[in-house]
Amino acid sequence: MDTTIDKRSEWLIPFLLFLGTFLFLLLGVNPSFFLDDSPETITAAIMMGIPHPPGYPLHTLTAHFFTMMPLGHPGFRVNLFSAVLASLVSMVLYLYLSRGLEVSRRLSLLFALFWVVGAVNYPAALSAKTGIYHLTALFLVVIFWALKAGRIQLAVFLWGLSLANHWMSMVVFAPGLLWAGWETHKGKAWGGRETVLALTGVVMGLSVYLYLPFRSIQMPLLNWGEPSNWTNFLFNFSRTQYQGSEVSGSVLTWLKQFGLILKAQFIEFSGLILLALWGFVKIARRKKGLALGMGAAWVSLLAALSVYLNLPKEQYYLIPQYALSANLFILIFAAWGLEWVLAERSPEKRGASEWWVIALLILGLLGMGSYRFLKDRQTTYTLDYDYVLNGYRSLPEKALYYCKGDSIIFPSWYFQWVEDKRLDVAVVGVDGLPMVWVRRVLAGLHPGLKVPFSKKAMGVESIPAMLAWMIQQNPDRELYFSYNKITDNSLPVGTQLVPYGIAHKGFMPNQVAVIDDTRAEYCWKLMRLRHLKDPGIALDERSLDFIYKDYGVNRNSLGIFYEDRGDEIKAKLTPKSGVQALLKEQDEYQRSYRQFLWAQEWDNIDAMYPYNVGNALYHLGRKYEATQWYEKATTMNPQYTEAFFNWAIADMEIGQYQRSGELFQKVIELKPDYPDAKRGLDYLKTQGVYHPAS
Repeated sequence: MDTTIDKRSEWLIPFLLFLGTFLFLLLGVNPSFFLDDSPETITAAIMMGIPHPPGYPLHTLTAHFFTMMPLGHPGFRVNLFSAVLASLVSMVLYLYLSRGLEVSRRLSLLFALFWVVGAVNYPAALSAKTGIYHLTALFLVVIFWALKAGRIQLAVFLWGLSLANHWMSMVVFAPGLLWAGWETHKGKAWGGRETVLALTGVVMGLSVYLYLPFRSIQMPLLNWGEPSNWTNFLFNFSRTQYQGSEVSGSVLTWLKQFGLILKAQFIEFSGLILLALWGFVKIARRKKGLALGMGAAWVSLLAALSVYLNLPKEQYYLIPQYALSANLFILIFAAWGLEWVLAERSPEKRGASEWWVIALLILGLLGMGSYRFLKDRQTTYTLDYDYVLNGYRSLPEKALYYCKGDSIIFPSWYFQWVEDKRLDVAVVGVDGLPMVWVRRVLAGLHPGLKVPFSKKAMGVESIPAMLAWMIQQNPDRELYFSYNKITDNSLPVGTQLVPYGIAHKGFMPNQVAVIDDTRAEYCWKLMRLRHLKDPGIALDERSLDFIYKDYGVNRNSLGIFYEDRGDEIKAKLTPKSGVQALLKEQDEYQRSYRQFLWAQEWDNIDAMYPYNVGNALYHLGRKYEATQWYEKATTMNPQYTEAFFNWAIADMEIGQYQRSGELFQKVIELKPDYPDAKRGLDYLKTQGVYHPAS
């Protein structure tokens, strides 16, 4: 009877573990897509397309099955696949610890549960793109288990198959896997037959990559690099497109990135890495082969990421995601080391010690799980989904829409190719325009749209020249931008951008920049801003900077546009100007005031917005109120020279001469070469209304 129960529990525990972790993750799964490459990953899975290099064919094919389920939003289905993968990792980790490494079931269960509450692991299980890294981790733990069990041929096949998911990581893990395989297979015969079988297994696994050329021939809309021939296939597989920016960092860059990785590893499970390092030392002294093999795999990935990557600061968030699979070793060595130490104790002492350890681990799990769920769940995350659609709402029919950034381009592909939204808009990804397949899709989807084609290699063509050519050749399409500043030479000097919501209409130098005031304000009434101010929901740093703050930036841009119009009218006023001109000037400043006030209320930590509110009030003649906003701006930013100066001017005009002089003095302290401040201070001194403190 006891034996029967024990056998049942061998399979019941892992099944319940999978079910429990999946339900926990299900409560936080993203309903649409996150602010990363997830929209592209979702689009590829739904339409069986080819995403950015190296193409991820295995993930695309397996995720496609989830898109067939009649469950909610199409994006949700692929996000659900990530949750399933994370739960599978947790389940297999339990089996590997308990059966492969002979860790007690209690410890194995608890450490396996930690997998889904990690600082990176948890959010990565809630969205589509990061499921790729959970699939890598799944392969890694299964391969090490196969090696420990002596199933070399299975391990080799799985390694070859894993290359079709994320070959960059699995190639880096190869030395550690070889080391572990050598130690576990030492003393056993290995000849030509075994070598042929091993190579056959690798080739069989890699054969999944045939999906790329076969699918590319069918010309799906998402057909990155068109790998239908050998040259293009190698270009995609080798990630040649990115090699200019990768492996190009300095030693200082390597050290900085390595420091970021170590920090992420420490934070992942709230310091469990210290226990893992201690466990590794304990185990390596006794089980050298397997332990050192896993240790080599762990270190090799962290070192490779440090040297290979050369990311700008705004992309540092990617580093912990790339290192996600290495988090396995933290849990494996922590559990294995604890088991080894406890096994050295007598049964009586082990029992007491183990229950103390279990109690601490349960407390840690409950604390981490609660914190992750409250802080990082994505059940209300529709921010990027809404943001891109809000941009579309500002566009007239058949607009030519120039966009920058994957966070806009990838969702645009999803909306147009999957949900059939705004098919009339020609969305031009500025950075991707040199890719021939992008231009071919544009031309195919928009008959009559003139798209530049060239025989030059990608990267040689001039993006600004192509953008300017498209504008000239498509005069029937109104020009819009997803950004509010032109920082390259894509358009002639003097081109103006007029804000409509979070999109901007472009006017060439030979055109008069006009704005439909009613439409401009109506764009903001249509704006969907759900979940951005929900209580209890903490925005991640990227969403806060790129999406949340950008709404304030764009509303502020509209305010600046009205302010500039008011300044233009004011500059033309004369003593003979009529009442209508004066009213028009005040109307423009009143409009600017409303926009600046909205931006300030939306994002009340940016000192520029209260400064602009103060300027609008000053123009409206409400100078005392303006001084209060200038004071607020300088409190937020004590180095805000312009705010101190404008405050001094306003104070001088309302008769606050002493404080005005002190403010002029402050401006000069911050910026000694500020002539207007010196002149203002000298004037107050000359009039005898300012007396410097002795």
